[in-house]
Amino acid sequence: APCLRMGLSRLFDAWQCKTASATRSFISDNCLSRRLFLVGSPTGILSASISKTKTIRKEAPLHVCVDGATQKMKKSIWIVGLLGWVMVLFSGMWQQSAQAAGEGFTVKAELPENQRDTSASYFDLRVSPNQAQTLNVVIQNRQADPVTVLIKVNPAFTNDNGVVEYGEQVGRTDASLKVNFKTLLKAPTEVTIPALSQQTVPLQLKLPAQAFAGTVLGGLQFMAKPDEKATTSGAVANRYVYALGVVLTESDQVVPPNLRLREVKAVSDHGHNAIQANIQNFKPAMLKDLTVEGKIFEADGSKALYQTRKHELKMAPNSNFNFKVDLNDEPLKPGKYRFEGVAKAGGRTWHFKKTFMVAQKEAADLNAAAVKKVPAQANAIDWRLMILVGLVVLLTINVIAFKRYARHQRGA
Repeated sequence: APCLRMGLSRLFDAWQCKTASATRSFISDNCLSRRLFLVGSPTGILSASISKTKTIRKEAPLHVCVDGATQKMKKSIWIVGLLGWVMVLFSGMWQQSAQAAGEGFTVKAELPENQRDTSASYFDLRVSPNQAQTLNVVIQNRQADPVTVLIKVNPAFTNDNGVVEYGEQVGRTDASLKVNFKTLLKAPTEVTIPALSQQTVPLQLKLPAQAFAGTVLGGLQFMAKPDEKATTSGAVANRYVYALGVVLTESDQVVPPNLRLREVKAVSDHGHNAIQANIQNFKPAMLKDLTVEGKIFEADGSKALYQTRKHELKMAPNSNFNFKVDLNDEPLKPGKYRFEGVAKAGGRTWHFKKTFMVAQKEAADLNAAAVKKVPAQANAIDWRLMILVGLVVLLTINVIAFKRYARHQRGA
């Protein structure tokens, strides 16, 4: 009988078959060799392509596959099939990471004459009261299709990880902020850049008539307009955002940063109980290389129940952030507690101390919503190891089944 071809035979370039007189190889004209490549691009986007090799057919007599060849062929088919299943399982992850690589456009600031740091890629401007100025930003579209870019103007703020951001903030404008960057710069809400071209976008800067001390910090956010079809279909799309900072100063007068503790309370941090201490930089000055250490005590206790230390933090001028002390997934007990913290930056040190209460109902609600603590042994289980063990078991079962099949064939 001729060699049995199954659906997976397309994955092979050649099959080895034995005849009574000689062993010859051939490539079936129905078998296409397909190879999957991950191609890197300057934007880091990965794309998949399939290449087909030209098929060659050799004239050969009818080949008869002996039992050994059949058994080896079927084993190979099963192994390749399982490997293909694993590739399909992880292909979604590859595609998702590829989509997140970029949006196909770049943003560059055209630095004006009043730029202080000419080596910077952002605007660092020396300005004066009541000054009006046009700032130019160049957006380059590297795609073969037009792209619509959304533009937003935002004041800088400090997120809860101690990182300065220029994105849109909801309820995060600090009460100490006197000059809001968002009111100083006017920009179009969106611009459309033709395919494979660039466009200069003008931005209108207008300073207040009253002079300000220290630093005003803000930024521009550029993001590709989402596809309406993808939005209506409910598909999950990763979006790449460019942020361009703008620093404004009117003099060389140094305004030192200053910190204070505003409030302390118990919160749920993504399903984990924590004590949150809100720390504020109430001066128009940037803060870099900040180290904060916080400890939680019972109100009259001397031994720390929980503690957290974070370093290399940054704070925007006139901003605040929530420093969290993790409770290590332990249940929160109601009662009176004390927070003690120390912050260090630029050779200066700030000490914080504040007592706070955790009510019975508050503790019960937070504990009910908290992620349950998982034993260390269970945490050690790796899902990738489980998949590998499963594959080994499946391969072992297949080998045993084929051996039984081979013995049955020889007995017949």
